[in-house]
Amino acid sequence: MPIAQMKTNYKLDANAKTRFLDEAARELSDILKKPLPAIMVMLDDCSMYMNCSDDTVFFAEFRYILPQEYADNKAAFLKELADRMLALIQKHTHVDPYRIYMQFTEMTREGAWKYTG
Repeated sequence: MPIAQMKTNYKLDANAKTRFLDEAARELSDILKKPLPAIMVMLDDCSMYMNCSDDTVFFAEFRYILPQEYADNKAAFLKELADRMLALIQKHTHVDPYRIYMQFTEMTREGAWKYTG
């Protein structure tokens, strides 16, 4: 199961948070070539401090299985994933791109949860 675990100190109301999570799940479904029900997205509000400032900051970890069509070009896949998620994060939080940290963790097919729907 592809998973996005995200944290920010940016305050989103309930509706804005739902819109962000819905759009994030749909983007990941498209990028990862997985059905929407197989995508898990999480967003936590928390205290965050970076470079001696509590200005808006964002952290995201993405766990994924590399889509087959990128088997020979992982760099292109990571660029697409990073660029699209960066744009989405900025769209919803207006955070400075230098205050966004993204971590990417590739999982093996054997070690990942299998969607059976």
